[in-house]
Amino acid sequence: MNTVSESSPRFLGMSPALAAILIIGSVTVLRLFFCVWLPILPDEAYYFQWSRHLDASYFSKGPAVAYTIAAGTALWGGNNFGVRFFAVMLSAGTAWQIFLLARRWYDETTALIAVLFAGIVPLYAVGAVVMTIDPLSAFFWVWAANLFSRALDSSRQIDWLLTGFAVGCGFLAKYLNALELVAFLVFLLLVPERRRLLLKLGFWSMLAIAVLCTMPVWWWNYQHGWSSVNQLANRGHLGESFHWSFLNFLNFLENQALVISPLLFLLLLATAVQVFIGRFGKKTNRENEGELLLLLLFLSVFLLYAVLAWHLKGEPNWPAVSYLTLIIILASRWRQILTTRITRILMAAAFLMAMLETIVLHNPEPLNLPPKLDPLGRVVGWSQIASRLDDLRNQEHADILIADAYKEASVFSFYLPDKAFIYTLRHVPPANQFDFWPTYPTVAPHRALWITGENSSAALSKDYNTITFIECVMISFHGRPFREYTIYLCENR
Repeated sequence: MNTVSESSPRFLGMSPALAAILIIGSVTVLRLFFCVWLPILPDEAYYFQWSRHLDASYFSKGPAVAYTIAAGTALWGGNNFGVRFFAVMLSAGTAWQIFLLARRWYDETTALIAVLFAGIVPLYAVGAVVMTIDPLSAFFWVWAANLFSRALDSSRQIDWLLTGFAVGCGFLAKYLNALELVAFLVFLLLVPERRRLLLKLGFWSMLAIAVLCTMPVWWWNYQHGWSSVNQLANRGHLGESFHWSFLNFLNFLENQALVISPLLFLLLLATAVQVFIGRFGKKTNRENEGELLLLLLFLSVFLLYAVLAWHLKGEPNWPAVSYLTLIIILASRWRQILTTRITRILMAAAFLMAMLETIVLHNPEPLNLPPKLDPLGRVVGWSQIASRLDDLRNQEHADILIADAYKEASVFSFYLPDKAFIYTLRHVPPANQFDFWPTYPTVAPHRALWITGENSSAALSKDYNTITFIECVMISFHGRPFREYTIYLCENR
């Protein structure tokens, strides 16, 4: 494990640590402004509904995101800033943890370069202002890696306990954070001088605390028919025979290149391959063990999704945490990169391309992209539709609002002035969290507005004896029709 050199290069008269703090602080301030400007996404609105129904866990995720949003809205209100405040703060914390982890295994200059690279990755930059499970997962992933690194040479039991706590909290946000324990275990097995730690109290107390933190998820699933377990199995098509699809795998690599930035993604993969080959057959000792740990933290997640990608199509953000430590390894090569002209040009091109892509993603409107390709398409029109729904609710004296999908129910509810709860159609077996909450009342008398993306009223015909078409609401984007919903008045008399 390296110590910080007193002769670390200075930047504009500042130490790398101070430079990192100023960069993280400045970016955080900008993100706080941006998070107010960017309209709420349907996924965020969905998690906001969770925060209004706090529970031990939820259908598809652990409870961390719900409680985090609840804390943010308790501080700042049920608005964009309240929902996203802790996403921005957690992202700042992640950047600082990256600095500490890189400094621990390398030096302060490497740590600063790692912070800069992590800051311009499009996936992380945009995700830093969106309150999903990823800001939580990333923070606890890097914090746990830092704590584990410290625990390796610490005689303090608290470091092992905190490592388990960080992994457990990460699991409550995103289940794949449990893979960090696998990386830790493999690391201890591969480093001869560290194997003795497997027999120590610290290692087992880390596991015990991590497992204890996951108990809310298991308790909720026990009470709800193991719904999360079944959902994960269905989403991963685990009940089906494994079908190899090279096109699926290429699509996985393409998506990763897009969200990381193509040149930077290639450099990161090349770094991982170089380190893996370089370490093959070589003995790992305390002088070079940090690189092995950082590589294992990358491989534990990336390889899982790379294998699954042959069988199913996943979301681009699924392996997001895996690159956090690989970026540190790439940054540690900065001295080698500066030795040749071609590597300097390549690294500069990768950095500039990623930065440009990040800037464009924050405001892609000047590019006039097709609506389906424009990232802003995810946020267009929801507030306008909700406003019209609110007008009709008052005009028709409706006391119930119903949507036919959970994302629409969530985002329309968020944009209503009173944030009234919107019911959804039921699914058997459950398909989302709304299926665990009370269904819409059908006993007379009730007047319900039903908003649907379908042009049929058949879905509610068994529950309401009178269903009347009111209007279609159309939203245009870049001058083209983009979203259309039909609104019906449903009555029981």
